[in-house]
Amino acid sequence: MPTVVAVVILALGVAGCSSAVGSEYVGEDVPTTPVPKSATSSKKPTTTQQAVATDCSKSTRRLPALTAADGVRLEAATDVSRTTLLLKNTGNLAVIVVPDATWNTRVLPAPFASPIDNAAKTAQSAVANSGILSPQVKLPGNVPSTQALIVPPGWAVCGLTDKAGEVAGLRYLRDKTASAEYFVLKALADQAVAVKEPAPQTFYAGLLRCGKATKQLLKERVDLQDIEFYAELLRTGSPCQLAFETMLPSETSAQRAMAQALSRLERVPHLQENTQLFEAQAAT
Repeated sequence: MPTVVAVVILALGVAGCSSAVGSEYVGEDVPTTPVPKSATSSKKPTTTQQAVATDCSKSTRRLPALTAADGVRLEAATDVSRTTLLLKNTGNLAVIVVPDATWNTRVLPAPFASPIDNAAKTAQSAVANSGILSPQVKLPGNVPSTQALIVPPGWAVCGLTDKAGEVAGLRYLRDKTASAEYFVLKALADQAVAVKEPAPQTFYAGLLRCGKATKQLLKERVDLQDIEFYAELLRTGSPCQLAFETMLPSETSAQRAMAQALSRLERVPHLQENTQLFEAQAAT
């Protein structure tokens, strides 16, 4: 199976999704048109139906949503061949998605079912590159970090098999660090863009620095409650606060935006510990 690149800007945030998402893919039932009986009489499947899919864009057949852990809800869909599995995170917390236990399914981003706004994409890129999936990280099931993708709320992921007749399957776990980083970076990114769209390199570098600081503080201060954690992370003179200042035109605008970001973080879902791996398959 081809190696999956873990550090990918998934095309899965809370806003800014393509118009097709939710109505045509996952989130609502797919409208169907009655077909005359004459049109269904013993026709052989078409070549397209038999072929192995190359992406999840045709995954319009809804499957039961996945809700194995608190804060996690993954809308699921497949295509006629069931060689695809599209998962969209409509829950409150981030998950990490890896291949199935038999390694028959590849994990790929699903940009058509994910946010398209610059704030969400830059925040997700920084989360993916912050070290959560560094080579030293050991995931459950001995899955190498290179075979994993971080999927925050609102983002989507695609699972593909390479063999016709092979049902696509994925595994997922709830991840605390990924949730914390995405909440923080998305809040800061939205505020920065609201003031003035930062230069791309400055924008990404600032969020990446803050993502790494979030991961480090979460490791060092396990005693802090969520709001205490966010306040400490964004306090004056902290690495995250200093990085945020580089994105905005003045210290005053940075302080105002930081306060608004902290107010938003007071209302985000409660962080929860990592879970074991759960199964997901493109079968009813």
